[in-house]
Amino acid sequence: MRIFGILLLATAATLAMAPAVPAQTAPPAGRQVECPASLSADMRGDCLARINAEADAALEIARRDALRAIADWNGNIDSAGKAEWAGEFGRLLGLWVSFRDGQCAPVLVGFERNLGAGEAEHAGAACRAAMTRVIVADLTNRFGEALPDLGRTSFASGARGPNRRELIGAEGRQPLCRHPGRGGDYQPLTECYRRQARRVDHDLNTVWRDVLAAIRARPGLDDSRRAAWAEALRAAQRPWAELRDLACTLEAYETPNRFAHSIYSQVTGPCLVVETEARTRDLKRAYGLP
Repeated sequence: MRIFGILLLATAATLAMAPAVPAQTAPPAGRQVECPASLSADMRGDCLARINAEADAALEIARRDALRAIADWNGNIDSAGKAEWAGEFGRLLGLWVSFRDGQCAPVLVGFERNLGAGEAEHAGAACRAAMTRVIVADLTNRFGEALPDLGRTSFASGARGPNRRELIGAEGRQPLCRHPGRGGDYQPLTECYRRQARRVDHDLNTVWRDVLAAIRARPGLDDSRRAAWAEALRAAQRPWAELRDLACTLEAYETPNRFAHSIYSQVTGPCLVVETEARTRDLKRAYGLP
């Protein structure tokens, strides 16, 4: 099992109104696009159904492997702690799947990309398969074989480029907050990360208001369709807010001592900051905001 040193803060209450849309990245050069739009509608539907079934099967394997790793964990945790961890892990995975399903819902994808019903169904299925693979890769990295190209960039996208959480962590090359150098006193570092978490929460909520304004201003839609779009976006975001807070908290279990004074500054704080930054960035990109 990989041992973590990062997490992320922000209250679910302030973020309950903040959506985020995962960016759709192009496949690597030379790699054939799965289930391309050039296929007939029936063939593409069958192809997408197949890759979703494969991704779901891989997710079930990753889930079982994670639970087995938790049960076998030999760190500073007793059997009651392992049982609590396993239960919360199940809740986390449920939230991640709920976020995936909301984010990839055809109604939301159709509004965001201005697609017809059939195209939206296919785009939603492709989105679902991609996000399932992100979950599988991240669980494999954390509870199975730790490989640098498996860790997530965010809950909606896989690894690409330098790992920002490691860069801004307390011992990183580009720390967001610097240790004041007073022995083992992590309180100043913790307070710094709490301030940073509040800052990125504020940025996300500001972007959320801009997104709602963009939806209200979208031409060619009546009030009922704009309301349906906004509600679909909220339905995708609600589980994300809970997912972020829970995931960043649970990652402390993957350290030698989840009660250590350094946990927030080395695990929770960086996790909260990076996930919220990614959420804000994806949202701005999806809705054409500066």
